[in-house]
Amino acid sequence: MARASAEQGGLWPGFDPLAVPLAIFDGERTTLFRHPAPPAGFVQDSSDAPGAFVQAGRFEAITANSSATIGGVPSATLMVGQAPAEALPLNLAAVAIHESFHVFQRERHPGWMGNEADLFTYPTDSVELLAQRRLETDALRRALAADDEAEMACWARQALAMRGQRYARMDSVYSAYERGTELNEGLATYVEMRAAGRQALEIPPEEFGPTQLRRRAYTTGAALALLLDRFQPGWPAAFNANDDQTLDEALAARLGTGSVCEFAAADVAEAERQASADVARLSQERERQLARFEERPGWKLVIEVVGGEPLWPQGFDPLNVERVGGTRILHTRYLCLGNSSGRLEVLNHAALTDGSGPHPLFNGIRVVELTGLPEPELSRAQGTVTLKAEGLTLAFKGASAQRRGEVITVRVGS
Repeated sequence: MARASAEQGGLWPGFDPLAVPLAIFDGERTTLFRHPAPPAGFVQDSSDAPGAFVQAGRFEAITANSSATIGGVPSATLMVGQAPAEALPLNLAAVAIHESFHVFQRERHPGWMGNEADLFTYPTDSVELLAQRRLETDALRRALAADDEAEMACWARQALAMRGQRYARMDSVYSAYERGTELNEGLATYVEMRAAGRQALEIPPEEFGPTQLRRRAYTTGAALALLLDRFQPGWPAAFNANDDQTLDEALAARLGTGSVCEFAAADVAEAERQASADVARLSQERERQLARFEERPGWKLVIEVVGGEPLWPQGFDPLNVERVGGTRILHTRYLCLGNSSGRLEVLNHAALTDGSGPHPLFNGIRVVELTGLPEPELSRAQGTVTLKAEGLTLAFKGASAQRRGEVITVRVGS
């Protein structure tokens, strides 16, 4: 079905997923499809689809279900080894279309994304904002579940009203982040649903955690798109032609004025109670995360920038980061940092970064810690320190390294 939908061109105007190069890592090898100029190391394999090329191991640009530049060409990437065993081929194909749509977005609609820097300073500790957010999501759920158009419009207006109240109490950079991420990930989720033939959007009954703003936007963006399907058929063509639109504002303009469904007082009180409990737990969970990080058995790596240029973020997984206090960020899946003297890349290991300025990440990093590592291979040659372990590569010129027990400290700029 996913292939049929793609071939019919009915997923999104102008989007042809079968024209987008796709790289799949299955845990043992990387297979590259539809690529015009495969990088060195890929060889044609007649056992796969015509035009497929393979390479043993993971091609370095593939770090997640995402998109990346491979051989100078924007490509969709898929890590099948991370998929649950029960994942159906149809669903995996739909995920590949999701990631291919991101390639299309970057080319045709580069403004359809949130500024990830704003995610790190989002006011996740506000009980009132979280309660309003939960009620907004509940109204979207009720709208999608409504039996008739009038009730659907009534609850959709309530969702938009709750959003308007919430946005009025926030800095505009945070509403811009939500709206941009809904266009980016929400629309990709909507296209994925269409490719898989799924009509119903699953919204968790407990909504999302206080810090799960990006994950939530996958769902709220798709929800708004589904409501636009109902009230403004053909709306994707209008969005394709004009990037200065957001999903919620387009829906509000279409719905206009009319009846607004009201929450029962008990529903409002429960949302406030749950938000208060969740914010309290958030502080406790951050402390537990740090404790678990420090207690991981294995080798520990500390990278200190002792002078000159800090380390700059070159890649990270925004779905797997947590601000754990001050300027410290815990990265639990992927991180890439570097400066003019070298680079650090970490995959499937936890890393704790400490920022060097007001922003915990984008003013540069002065200290990085990793725990729970297998014993790394450490070498010093021609003024360059290199470290290698499974899921870890490091190389810095003009650096020093010291080993004490199972702790390696690398000083950059020393």
